Amino acid sequence: MTQTADDPLIAFVRALARRQARIDIALEAQRHSDPGSSQPEAPPLDELPASSCSFQVRGDRLLKLREVMSITSLGSSTIYRRMKAGKFPKPKRLSEACVRWRESEIEKWMRELPTTGSVNK
Repeated sequence: MTQTADDPLIAFVRALARRQARIDIALEAQRHSDPGSSQPEAPPLDELPASSCSFQVRGDRLLKLREVMSITSLGSSTIYRRMKAGKFPKPKRLSEACVRWRESEIEKWMRELPTTGSVNK
């Protein structure tokens, strides 16, 4: 494979490793906490610190397209088509060649998705 063909695979493996590390931290914290002790429970996975390679803006992560695709399970074409239709959050332009989505806007969009059976046909 060429280097460009490996890039998506490398990004995917790194994302899996970060996610596994968060799960491992949560499981380890649960193992060490006694049900009768005054130690707080392990924080939910959503409250664990973001990985060191993510950008932080007032506690709100800025996500790359690949991360948005991973979180939403949508392809890039679908994301841009929905953005054009006004049905998906638009990214923030950081420079001429760099855009990022606010994690909070993506989470809000996902919370507002219709539940099964309530989709208008």
